[in-house]
Amino acid sequence: MIQTADTAPSYDAAQLIARPMFWEALKGEASDLLKVHAVAPEVVHYLADIRHWILIHMAIALHFERKIDPAAPPLTPKKLLTELAGTGIASRNTVQSFLRELLRIKLTEPPKTGTLRQHATEVSAKSEKLMFVYIDIHLRALDMVDGGGRSALFNRTPTLLHKLQPAFARKICLNPAWYNPPAMVNCFTNSVSGSSILHEMVLSTQSDEPDGDGRFWLGTVSTAGLAARYHVSDAHISRILIKAQQIGGIGWENERRRGACWLSTTLRDAYLLWQAEKLAALSSAFNRGVSATA
Repeated sequence: MIQTADTAPSYDAAQLIARPMFWEALKGEASDLLKVHAVAPEVVHYLADIRHWILIHMAIALHFERKIDPAAPPLTPKKLLTELAGTGIASRNTVQSFLRELLRIKLTEPPKTGTLRQHATEVSAKSEKLMFVYIDIHLRALDMVDGGGRSALFNRTPTLLHKLQPAFARKICLNPAWYNPPAMVNCFTNSVSGSSILHEMVLSTQSDEPDGDGRFWLGTVSTAGLAARYHVSDAHISRILIKAQQIGGIGWENERRRGACWLSTTLRDAYLLWQAEKLAALSSAFNRGVSATA
């Protein structure tokens, strides 16, 4: 079945979680995201911090809106900060530092003409390609949930990204359930590479059902291994794991984080709901994007 704006369902988070294939779709999504991290580690490990994730999505949304309407404001620190007013996720200094870092890793570039206002930047072709891959990964997850054909339509109509991504960004980036998740999720996502580490831990669960104590066993978790894969220090990984352990999100069968590691039902459920918020926002944005390009 090929999805159209008339046939593709829009979901809320609770409806997605109730779908029989949601867990399988989420595992596929997490696996695909980790593959992107392996291919582009410098970029992804920086954007796996929830604050940076929100900033890049809103920055690219402003870019695509200007691409559609050249009269729209350019991407500047002031404009980006204004769009995220009320979320509390970034200060002016944070935004300015973020845009400088995007320039360094080639996700933005200086304006090609002298007509744009001072301090404006332009999103690079590299960013557009990464965003296309990112959106397609999540459309495939939605298709797994309901057997739809969103990804096929998206790949046949790549300019759909220009309408779909801004609709998605404006819906998810301003959603408190996304940018301020429960503490057990936040202790991972509020750090460099944190989201990727959480994806890996959930993906490593050895059973779809918890044991009698409400734990999902992961097997051995290596601090050094995680640090090497995600290009951060052992100390950085240790801080994340210790914090998650202190609030009951994870634990080990033996003292001093030895033996097999487990994930609590509370953390897994919070992760599922957090991810469902993202996919629900995309299901709505897909329909809006298709309608706008019809």
